[in-house]
Amino acid sequence: MSSAAGQIDLDKILKNKSIATWFQPIVSVKQHAIIGYEALSRGIHPCTQELIAPHTLFSVAEATNKLVELDRICREKALENYKPLSTLNERTLLFINFDTAIIDKGVVGSGNLISCVQRFGYNPASVVIEIIESKVCDIGALKSFVGKHKELGFLIALDDLGNGHSNLDRIFHVRPDIIKIDRWLISELDTDYYKQELFKALVYMAKKTGSLVIAEGVETEAEALASLEFGADLLQGYYFSKPQPLEVVCPLCFNKKLNHVSASFRHSKLRKITNDYCKKNDYHTLLLDVLTQLSKTTPDQFESTLQQVVLNTPLIQYLYVLNIAGTQITDSIGVPGSANGQTAGIFQADRSGTDQSLKDYCLFVQAGLETYMTEPYMSLANGKPCITYSIAFRDSTKNQYILCADFSP
Repeated sequence: MSSAAGQIDLDKILKNKSIATWFQPIVSVKQHAIIGYEALSRGIHPCTQELIAPHTLFSVAEATNKLVELDRICREKALENYKPLSTLNERTLLFINFDTAIIDKGVVGSGNLISCVQRFGYNPASVVIEIIESKVCDIGALKSFVGKHKELGFLIALDDLGNGHSNLDRIFHVRPDIIKIDRWLISELDTDYYKQELFKALVYMAKKTGSLVIAEGVETEAEALASLEFGADLLQGYYFSKPQPLEVVCPLCFNKKLNHVSASFRHSKLRKITNDYCKKNDYHTLLLDVLTQLSKTTPDQFESTLQQVVLNTPLIQYLYVLNIAGTQITDSIGVPGSANGQTAGIFQADRSGTDQSLKDYCLFVQAGLETYMTEPYMSLANGKPCITYSIAFRDSTKNQYILCADFSP
């Protein structure tokens, strides 16, 4: 693609509408289907017919104050070029990018887009307007734009969420139908614990506010499986297909990759379910041995009993006992090295007397469950990922307590 911005005759490109549209599929692995295509525009050089990268094209348009005109032509060509794909399956969605920088220029609902959509015979409900909210300064204009287009039936997607520049308060203002999580967060999602937790938090927020989640920029099978495991509804990225010109797009060609990922996800999910079940059984069996010892003692002997167990069980980070009201009655007994020396001032193991009554591992046992196991979380005791397993027991005097164990995931 040409990148020489100074050699671009933008006026001629705009006059001749010399814009090529490439399409990238957005897939649902669980439905074994393509649910839509994102339309991506490239300029066509008037003389050489080389393709001009979108960043270069829009940079020239912004510098020459022709952003609105270019943006409209790109959307018009996307709608025109998408027609053959929509004919193959009327249920697929067309995702079109809206350069939200023009919202700050006063374009909040001129009727250009709906007129274009109607001219080509589309239902607005089959068109998704992608917005990069971080480019908009005027929140009022953004809300007005979104509100008007939602009333017309369009779907709204927030793009590039999680790329470090997104303002999460915009989600409240836009209330999108779809959230697209950025490639930065998807990269190495299968191995990076911090990205996994941030991804899950965004998914949780999306599901609670009624938005679908697309993981975009998926480039490997491992990233695809991790995105699905942590809650993504839809996937998009080079792993399935790079953006392609219309004449190259072949919907049937994606079936093999979809079937492969579907089978891999099913296998990994079943394996995880089995592993989690076995892990819980292992934790339970280990703690039953501890309970056998604790049940023969009194509270003043709990700590010495726990110290012996911790020394012989490398998977355990900390052991501690709560009374049934949720107050910790022993110190947190950990193996040597459990504390994170570099952040000892921030992360400290809880001591005897700490109120744990509002923690899930206490509340669930108080509610009648004999045992409870948390999801992995960052321990405030040492700054490391852990899982807490809790189980009710009685001491030698038949008083009830809760044994808690922090395990390394």
